[in-house]
Amino acid sequence: MIRLEWNALCVGQHVLVHDETEPGLPLVPGRVTMVQAASGSNDVAIRIRSTRGRSNVVHPPRLAVHLEDLGPDARYWRCDARHDEALRLQHKTPTTGVTNSSTTG
Repeated sequence: MIRLEWNALCVGQHVLVHDETEPGLPLVPGRVTMVQAASGSNDVAIRIRSTRGRSNVVHPPRLAVHLEDLGPDARYWRCDARHDEALRLQHKTPTTGVTNSSTTG
């Protein structure tokens, strides 16, 4: 979400948030619960229901949030890049930094 849209969010507004606790970073519906004005980008809290069914209040980065009118299956290059980076980091071994491989030879 661009900063102008982020700073215009209001309490009660419906948004979509990438659930960073789930592989694939799925979009889940949320509702803005708090907006605190700040220099640069506002501090925003959003209540989401995770794919596991629990309701949580999160403070996501603005690039992980979309206006609700996009739909939960919307795809954007920036989201795809975040998803690819998350997968890349999941497959690295912590001690060597070597990427895990499923090939045998």
